[in-house]
Amino acid sequence: MDDSKDSKKVRIGLRNFKVQIEEDEYGNSFAFIVNGKPIFSKGANWIPGDSFTTRMTKDNYKTLLQNAVNANMNTVRVWGGGIYESEDFYDLCDELGLIVWQDFMFACAMYPGNDSFLKSVEQEAIYNVKRIRTHPSLALWCGNNEVLSAWENWGWKEDIIENQSQEIADTIFNSYDQIFHKILPKVIDEYDISTDYWSSSPSSSTGVKESLTSGDAHYWGVWWGKEPFSTYEEKIPRFMSEFGFQSFPEFSSVKKYTNPSDYDIYSDVMKSHQRSSIGNKTIEEYMQRDYNVPKSFDHFLYVSQLLQAEGISMGMEAQRRNRDICMGSLYWQLNDCWPVASWSSIDYFGKWKALHYKTKNSFEESILSFYNKSDEVALYFVTDKLE
Repeated sequence: MDDSKDSKKVRIGLRNFKVQIEEDEYGNSFAFIVNGKPIFSKGANWIPGDSFTTRMTKDNYKTLLQNAVNANMNTVRVWGGGIYESEDFYDLCDELGLIVWQDFMFACAMYPGNDSFLKSVEQEAIYNVKRIRTHPSLALWCGNNEVLSAWENWGWKEDIIENQSQEIADTIFNSYDQIFHKILPKVIDEYDISTDYWSSSPSSSTGVKESLTSGDAHYWGVWWGKEPFSTYEEKIPRFMSEFGFQSFPEFSSVKKYTNPSDYDIYSDVMKSHQRSSIGNKTIEEYMQRDYNVPKSFDHFLYVSQLLQAEGISMGMEAQRRNRDICMGSLYWQLNDCWPVASWSSIDYFGKWKALHYKTKNSFEESILSFYNKSDEVALYFVTDKLE
């Protein structure tokens, strides 16, 4: 090799990829097209693998991502409340054939609009787009997680207008418009024109809040809304990019952060290892609907996993059964960043919950799926085969 020249050896993959958004009889479709073929996206949302992100090694990444593949997933969504992942993560997704939906790191908040902040957003975006763009696993850049939904649906806009002024609300949303409708798409146009950009997840279109008829949806009527699991069989979006239900880790994992005196889901230790403000009580409430609630602590942990698996698989299969409408099922969430009761299907210590086993079945290439209607049982054959 000529020492006077710099060189770099990289592996690449060649594929054609686009997000198909077309008007149809239901609204507007949202589907991934790979090499000219529409695919049903089966997968989960990815959060940082550890609260201390530098603990994550390539082996840690490989174990988690291989577990996704082993459960018949083909897609992971890198959530906008986490981090831009390491090269190891994207290299492994390339190798394993996983599609990456990549959020920019904005989530659940409105952001400043001053010049220095906007400039830093642009520079951060350029750096990460240039770093990640060559990976064949990269499918989509998404501006943010739930920022538009929060502004439109969580009462933020109305509160600002009522307690401050319409002018201040307009100023705040103008900052949103600058970041997600101007700066980020401009960066994509300049540095990664081959990858599509979607301004916010969930949304129906640019600046248009989510619906079930267009774009992607986060459906939380189950869990936060306390709706029955059967709601998943009626609320079918064009692409389900988030839905979820919690369970506890198995007893062997819980024993690593508790003493016997803590063996109650309402003990201080168990409540501190709970991510959701309504968590433990909501698990118990849903369990009372469908199960005889166990009296022993370890059995309660176990049945919570059966409950989660049954509910989320009902959603996965309903979304697959309706692939003429819906072309993606990504549940919240694949992994945990600490030992905790959560929506994950793999706990912090790497142990599969019942949901992950159920996912493996529900995401098989071909499945038989039952739909219990009021007066009959419908049997569906669902396949991802091209014939």
